[in-house]
Amino acid sequence: MNLLRAIYPERAVCVACGRPSEGEFLCEECGETLEELRLEGAREGGSYRYDGVAKRLVHRLKFDNVTAAATVLARAMALDVMKMNPSPDTVVTWVTMPDKRKRIRGIDHGQVLARAVGLRLKLPVRRLLIRSDKHPLRTQRGATRAERLRNLTDLFTPEEELPRDILLVDDVITTGATMETCCACLRRAGAHVLHLSATKVD
Repeated sequence: MNLLRAIYPERAVCVACGRPSEGEFLCEECGETLEELRLEGAREGGSYRYDGVAKRLVHRLKFDNVTAAATVLARAMALDVMKMNPSPDTVVTWVTMPDKRKRIRGIDHGQVLARAVGLRLKLPVRRLLIRSDKHPLRTQRGATRAERLRNLTDLFTPEEELPRDILLVDDVITTGATMETCCACLRRAGAHVLHLSATKVD
């Protein structure tokens, strides 16, 4: 992948597979395959099924810090959000990452995704959820919904000043526990919350 980036100019290599892509973020094959994974985001809560190219894009963003992957995912997400009829005063936010994990990975991929969606929708982006440091760093991978909800207890608190209308985005919905917890946190503080994930696990 790095060798291809050196040979071909920026945006000439597919961010999903690394093949030449004729100036686009995705090659033709990956672009077509991604469309086959499309979900009805406004109804299902995720813009793509978490599989194949969509899953690779999430991994490229999450583990390789490839921000162009967020740009690709944000295209469909923005279309799905528009079907929800958001208020023009909506502020985009994200499920915040633990500080320790952010230091390990170098970026908060949720923030990168939120910025890409906000740019598409011409909406401001702000951190609105504070993640507690009192919980040990743990992954939710493999946990049941009940276990995830227990792990999330008192994990998030809202910023003191919240906008009335919020769009909360995340990269993957598995059981929906994290998104549910964050939405409830913001709604208890008086906000009207729309939510959407880039991908959804079947």
